[in-house]
Amino acid sequence: MNRKIDIINTRESNVTLLVENIFLHSKYYPVKEGKKFIKLNEYFYKNKNVVMIYGLGLGYHIKELLASCNVNCKIYIFDADKEIFNIAENLGKLDDIRRDKRVEIFNDYSQKFLQDFVRLAQLVDDILIYKPSVKSLSDEYKPLKNILEDYNVAKIAVERFSEVMSENYKHNLRLKYSGIKEFFNRISVKGETVIIVAAGPSLDYDIGTLKKLNGKFKIFSVGTALNTLMNNGIKPDMVTIIDAQEIVSEQFKGYESLSIPLCFLSTASRWVVSNYKGPKYMFYNDNNEENVIINTGKTVAVATLDIAIKGGANEIIFLGQDLGFLENRSHAGKINDVLADVSYKKVLGVNGSMIDTNDGYMYFKRQIEKEIEEHQNVRFINCSKGARIKGTVEMDLENVKKL
Repeated sequence: MNRKIDIINTRESNVTLLVENIFLHSKYYPVKEGKKFIKLNEYFYKNKNVVMIYGLGLGYHIKELLASCNVNCKIYIFDADKEIFNIAENLGKLDDIRRDKRVEIFNDYSQKFLQDFVRLAQLVDDILIYKPSVKSLSDEYKPLKNILEDYNVAKIAVERFSEVMSENYKHNLRLKYSGIKEFFNRISVKGETVIIVAAGPSLDYDIGTLKKLNGKFKIFSVGTALNTLMNNGIKPDMVTIIDAQEIVSEQFKGYESLSIPLCFLSTASRWVVSNYKGPKYMFYNDNNEENVIINTGKTVAVATLDIAIKGGANEIIFLGQDLGFLENRSHAGKINDVLADVSYKKVLGVNGSMIDTNDGYMYFKRQIEKEIEEHQNVRFINCSKGARIKGTVEMDLENVKKL
């Protein structure tokens, strides 16, 4: 693993760990910090019979959790980091925790570790994640790190919009819109090529070529790309939305009377759905009467992709799916909207160079790649100019014309 791990004395006469410049606990007051962490996350354990947490560290927050849980509460602790675990054990930090009969520790990283994680997650409403333990994981645990980070991103999105999503669902369900099966009957893509258009900055580079392909392939667009397409005389065969917010209406301003089919998630923006006059088709990302579940991956790109796949497309082309920033731009039609003095993550681009990105885009990337991996019978072509997408063939859109 070759990580630099230092044991640092603190002002509390306890120690903390510095793992590759990441403090696992407070540099000065680790016990105090542990108490604050548990106090702020009362929701995860108050009046609960089962608690699940990822991140053991040196156990300061765990000891406070044990003191806060009821006597009959079962506490499952997961931590895959063998180096940190061994250091904590050698320092005697885990003795009291191990003696507590309510506790079960999972620290042997393996397929069974992941299976137990998934199995026990079904017993709790939510998983408490100690972020420093995730952030300090080495590359050896990258699959697990991705799972935990993705879980956190998805959870934040749901928490932020849960109330409006619930209201949208009630509203949309009450109006009895057509389902996704009717869309498949209306727009057949079985055995065909579908171009999925996102609103990444590279869409601007290829809009002229796409215009020449209009009518030769089916074009499925995400809502944010609609304006760019329409402004260039390109009428997509379908538009998808999953976002719950009222502001999504801005994407359809001036386009409310189009005849283009709108496919929307059952919890999607009721304002868009109500105001749009064209054909509308509602889909679900969980069990429903139609028995068609559209995977959204919490991103409209995956929802649009899964609709194309479930419709029977045998080849899918990504356009404008950049998953990063190009020339200080985040979206097509924008100019220098990305702050230059901010530190961004880096990801390998299709041209072999590293491009700027962020946690949100990396989450979307993993969700798209997961969808691709699960459908080996479909050919995927990436004509975008941003991040590389695993499982795709990279190609210029100009060359698609020659196929």
